[in-house]
Amino acid sequence: MTAAPAAGLRGLEGRVALVTGAGQGIGAAIAARLGDEGCRVAVNSLQPAKAAGTAERLRGAGADAHAFPADVADASQVNDMVSGIEETLGPVQILVNNAAYLDMERMLDQDPAIWNRMIDVDLTGPFNCARRVLSGMLAAAWGRIVTISSIWGLIGAKGATAYCAAKGGLVEMTRALDAEVGSAGVCASALAPGIIDTPQLASDAGFAGISLEEMKARYATEDLVGRIGTPEEIAGVVAFLASDDGAAFRGQTVPVTGGRSE
Repeated sequence: MTAAPAAGLRGLEGRVALVTGAGQGIGAAIAARLGDEGCRVAVNSLQPAKAAGTAERLRGAGADAHAFPADVADASQVNDMVSGIEETLGPVQILVNNAAYLDMERMLDQDPAIWNRMIDVDLTGPFNCARRVLSGMLAAAWGRIVTISSIWGLIGAKGATAYCAAKGGLVEMTRALDAEVGSAGVCASALAPGIIDTPQLASDAGFAGISLEEMKARYATEDLVGRIGTPEEIAGVVAFLASDDGAAFRGQTVPVTGGRSE
């Protein structure tokens, strides 16, 4: 867990935050940063052991964190998960839709069942979670829904048709959602990470037929900063969007791409 910022972001202390897909990578970093900012963190992962591991690490660093495993693609599991959070921590005030699934495959070879699973997790999952927590946010006249899209949802990428379709859909879902609820004090925003150093890069390398280190080197040349990004950098932007200052980005998708813009 990273060291706490010298001065916390406004409006985060004591808030109940649900981070989906927080068992590893970007989600775990987001959960850690929100814990550093004083949020009470509900850690979600499809895999119970990973959710428990992240929550334990956060508690070891002084955060109030609890594990809530569930499949976000299943509306009934989402309902039960959020009910458990409400009983344990209180109503969800900050939702970070991060859970995602990517299977690299050319479209002609794509198994329709895998396509459906990616759409279910990557697009329907954020819908399920947002729909479940919205009533509480609207009743409180305050809430933040921050959704993780992707640069691939803006520019596309071969071998990732379903993922790109879902991530592009999240951009428009964010705009539409904020148009519905933004005036009631619930701000929806998104961010589009570029290439980030997570376990997913191994899958990218396998699809490209090169080693992981070669994949990282190739990706680094595509960014103006000359390196791939870190989960902690994404977490910092999420924390800002979830704060009071983040309200200025209502309905927008913020690219966090190391300067890559195409």
